[in-house]
Amino acid sequence: MRIRGLTLGLALLGGLSACVSHPGGAMTVGWTFAGGSCTGAAVEQVRIAIAGEPLQQDTFDCRSGLVTFTDFYPGTYNLTIQGLDYNQAVTWSGTESVRLDRDVSVTIDLQPVSQQNAVYYFSWTLDAATGDPDQIPRCGPGQRMDKVAIFIDDLTQSLGSYDCAEGLDGNLVVTPYVAPGQHEVVLLAYDSQESVTSFAETDRLSINFVTGQAGSQTVPLHWNVGGLQVGWAPYANQSAYDANTPQSCGQAGIADLVLGFHPLQGNDQTFALGSSCNASVVLDNVYAGSMTPYIDACGSGGTPGLCGFTGGGTVIYREDPTLVSPPTAEVQAGVFFQAANATPFQVFIPLFPL
Repeated sequence: MRIRGLTLGLALLGGLSACVSHPGGAMTVGWTFAGGSCTGAAVEQVRIAIAGEPLQQDTFDCRSGLVTFTDFYPGTYNLTIQGLDYNQAVTWSGTESVRLDRDVSVTIDLQPVSQQNAVYYFSWTLDAATGDPDQIPRCGPGQRMDKVAIFIDDLTQSLGSYDCAEGLDGNLVVTPYVAPGQHEVVLLAYDSQESVTSFAETDRLSINFVTGQAGSQTVPLHWNVGGLQVGWAPYANQSAYDANTPQSCGQAGIADLVLGFHPLQGNDQTFALGSSCNASVVLDNVYAGSMTPYIDACGSGGTPGLCGFTGGGTVIYREDPTLVSPPTAEVQAGVFFQAANATPFQVFIPLFPL
């Protein structure tokens, strides 16, 4: 038995000659995937085994298309090819018996090893946005939106995520394997450090997944959020507010503040503000819509960031609609804070003791 050498590439189909030491020859092996391509099957590499024959190399880039093994004696050889995905899992397989007495070529059509065998490819764009450059969330490593999650059919459970930049500028990402047929898909951009806000997402996409023949498309991520600047300060009473003489946190006894937005429809969105009074914050992740902002300010005790919630401190200051009409806000999707035109983004919330 001898270790079989190899050569790669389409060019090797011509010009092959049998070894002069015996009347055998070379074996050129190609592959398809249910009639489709490597890309359509989401196969990265192929692994080849020839029963009883040690190979100098057995794993190859799927896109090479062909591999030629040289120096075979005449005979019948049992050949197996496995298709490996990006995680090196075996997802396709095929076998064939090959009779060789001169140079021979064979193409094996691999079949999926699981009923979950269809994929699709996506790239994405982001809708246009306005605002100061440092206020518009960006997509990429270390940026505000560093991940894009994929949901298939069950839109409450992500099947994984991609680096946000992976699908930009025409770059393609491949979905997890699913059963062939029609599926509902949503892609959603988020911040992996925050893991709460859906900054932007696609419409619900109805996609036909086909075994071995994956389709692809570029889809837009539509903004769900916009920008807002919120300021706040505690006041001892109405007169102090009218005189514009706010208190410090120390004077008011405030140790923890939580900002909330109450929309006309849907659930409240909340943000921990820390323990700063007479302050403001510029947000780039407020859900679009009409809403009423509010702040709960707590005394010491409880878990920071949970003021007004279970485990948080006791609320001791809050806005008082009988003294000052509560502010309202209109946040537009994809419209972020602009210092040169700040007024439309600004909201101020006065706080009074309970």
